[in-house]
Amino acid sequence: MTTRRILILLPVLAALGAGGVWYAQKGGGEPQTAKAAAPPASRAIPVVTKLVELRAVPDRIGTIGSVQPIAAIAIKARVDTVVETVHFIEGQEVKAGDPLFTLDARALDAQLRQAQANLERDRANLEKAKGDVRRYGELVRTNAISRTQYDAAVAVADALEGTIKADLAAIEAAKVSLSFTRITAPMDGRTGTANAKTGTMVRAADTAPLVTLTQLRPINVSFSVPERHLPTIRRAMAEGVLKVTAGLPGSTQAPAEGTLSFVDSQVDQQTGTILVKGEFPNADTRLWPGQFVDTVLTLRVDPQALTVPDEAVQTGQQGRFVYAVKADDTVEVRPVTVTRSQDGVTVLGGGVAAGDRVVVDGQSRLYPGAKVAERAADKPADGAKKKGETPTAGGGAS
Repeated sequence: MTTRRILILLPVLAALGAGGVWYAQKGGGEPQTAKAAAPPASRAIPVVTKLVELRAVPDRIGTIGSVQPIAAIAIKARVDTVVETVHFIEGQEVKAGDPLFTLDARALDAQLRQAQANLERDRANLEKAKGDVRRYGELVRTNAISRTQYDAAVAVADALEGTIKADLAAIEAAKVSLSFTRITAPMDGRTGTANAKTGTMVRAADTAPLVTLTQLRPINVSFSVPERHLPTIRRAMAEGVLKVTAGLPGSTQAPAEGTLSFVDSQVDQQTGTILVKGEFPNADTRLWPGQFVDTVLTLRVDPQALTVPDEAVQTGQQGRFVYAVKADDTVEVRPVTVTRSQDGVTVLGGGVAAGDRVVVDGQSRLYPGAKVAERAADKPADGAKKKGETPTAGGGAS
């Protein structure tokens, strides 16, 4: 193509381009780049809500405790002899005064009879000595005997009176030793393993007990609590009796109920805890010595606590907050103060009022001003996140 032809076509092409633009501006169409993106239709976000409630919420301390008997007595022999009879079966529950062991008492019975015989002999000698004193008293007045003989007779009588007292003491000691051959239960309790059988030789110096008797009713549960709770526990004890419950881990049975009975006199500096004990009637012997139990100490009950489910409380950059649903079904962020959490319920110190609706599920898609709609609690929300996650952009607490 020659230069001449090119120069002729350029004005023509420019005219055609201008005409196309004019046509488009007059209604023949808009340039594709000039189209504005239309906003998507507004849709309500499905959530689950709950009402803020006023309810009685206990203030509790939960920990692991161990069951301990109030008394566990090691029954030992107090004389050297042989076991004659065992009156119980291992593991049997006995009452105070029930016989446990009968020991061979023949040697001790002989000692008692000997002491009684000595007493009778010495009493006879004392009567003779007293007669001598009376006769010597008459003779000494007539100078028939010397004063020395009379004084000697008085001394013999006095010595025999002392011997009588020693004989009486020997008889009492023999009776006490004889009573040791019949061993009875000093309290109600459950017997353990019998370490002595019929015919076993036992001695007072033996270290191993014949049997151990353990008290089961009532029984103690001991546990340790952090020292920061000590002032609260002491104040609560001054106001009334504190309730303690103890349950077996994993058990469906209702926990046993007791009362706080003991607070140790000092804090353990190594652990920063203090030992406390609860006393339980244990009528059904549900609690067994040596068991580990889930222990809960109730310090007080707040009758008008402002509560929401734990799932309602979220954590943002500015702290704890909840999504509150307004009358027009939009949400707003409410900063809240958490006092404590107990049994799936969070006690709030402020930020909401009783009767307010708060979101407990579906918070991950929310932002201030978002439209929400109630859905079934058992239906998961799309893209739902776990409780406590920071909201998406635009949804943080301010």
